[in-house]
Amino acid sequence: MKPSIKYILAAVAALVILRSLKKPNFKKKVVELAKKELKRWNYGRIKEGNAELMPTLRDYYKTGTKTFKSDRYYIDTAWSAAFISYIMKMAGAGEKFKYAQSHSDYIQAAKENRKKNIKTFQAFKKNEIPITVGDLVCYPRVAGITYETPGLYKSHCDIITEIKPGVAVGIGGNISDSVSASNYSLDSNNKITTEKVHVIIKTLI
Repeated sequence: MKPSIKYILAAVAALVILRSLKKPNFKKKVVELAKKELKRWNYGRIKEGNAELMPTLRDYYKTGTKTFKSDRYYIDTAWSAAFISYIMKMAGAGEKFKYAQSHSDYIQAAKENRKKNIKTFQAFKKNEIPITVGDLVCYPRVAGITYETPGLYKSHCDIITEIKPGVAVGIGGNISDSVSASNYSLDSNNKITTEKVHVIIKTLI
């Protein structure tokens, strides 16, 4: 190989590495944003309806789900899915995430992604795959719901922001009328063992 070609290949390789270093890590951004919102709500101590945070709650709906309603609607309606949608939108998910006011909307979308091998957000049963930071942990709010349940139903999802021995820490919205953190138990392989959890959504972008 001629020296000039070697130099060109080396330059191309260096450029690829440089671009990869500059490319933001999506999961890292998701975690940073979730932690920022947890701090904004004083770790669950500030409640919905607080005058200072009303613009923030509006933004979850408007930016996350393009929902434009009254403040009364924003307060009285469950906003946990709007919170997740807001985080994903602000982190740069673009068209890869199913923004919705119902968690089950993007759960069903993630199940379809898995069937079609679309590597954006994919749903799994909790015993199928280890959890990592930036993934979503979901559980139903009504009886009789399993991973296989189709359509819309009441549920909740948290963003996993930290993995500790035996515990995954998740942050979510509309928990006790605030943004709060919750703990989920793990086995030795970092698979969720918390009984109520029915779906794991892996963040693959």
